[in-house]
Amino acid sequence: MGSLFTTSSGEILKSVPSGYMELDFVNGTCTDSAGTVTNMNSNLDYYGLSQCGSVAIFCSDSDAEITIGNNLSIADHQLTHVVNALKFSNVRIKVPDNSTPDVNQVIFMASTDDYLGYIINNYAHTRAETTSTTTDAWVTLWSKHVGGYDQTILTTVNTHATNSMDLKIQFSENGSDWYDVQGYTATNGVAIAGGGTPQFNFDQFSTDILHHFYRAQIKATSSGNQATTKFFWNLVENT
Repeated sequence: MGSLFTTSSGEILKSVPSGYMELDFVNGTCTDSAGTVTNMNSNLDYYGLSQCGSVAIFCSDSDAEITIGNNLSIADHQLTHVVNALKFSNVRIKVPDNSTPDVNQVIFMASTDDYLGYIINNYAHTRAETTSTTTDAWVTLWSKHVGGYDQTILTTVNTHATNSMDLKIQFSENGSDWYDVQGYTATNGVAIAGGGTPQFNFDQFSTDILHHFYRAQIKATSSGNQATTKFFWNLVENT
């Protein structure tokens, strides 16, 4: 059986910015567009080899473009890709600029064998969180291209001791024209009160309606009285 290559910790690559990510299996490094380098658990040079024979890749945005060696480019709107019996020493992933905040996730497993000795199923989820402060105008707290996922789960918490905040959840099919989701169509969307405990001062949105993009926008309920927020997202692919 051949050798498997992934990150040195075995964990997924998180907070990956848009742009090109380079997977260099000869030297065992992953370099994102910001120049951040993550080491792999090993490399081809260690084994006196120059090529892998198979690979599995998940990118949290299905608009990603994946180039494997010099032979194959894939841009087929899938989240997970498995390629067997193809010789290569490097993989380039073009992570699209579809996200606010600009954070994405990548998982990979490569092998020196022609057939990957690791089962990667076509289901996954990507989850993370962010914090922000309202302004007097609507601003985008979070936005994602969700094509390929079966469920979108969003939780918005008002963490301020007193001030209220307004929230809108919207969808789009092209990333430019946005429409309010049912339940958030009021002029000021949905108000989330301040004070109390976070267990009571939140809004939770879950849907399996397969729009192309979703976003969350926030503003202060009362002009000049800003609130702070913590936001969680979980995108689930289960088919």
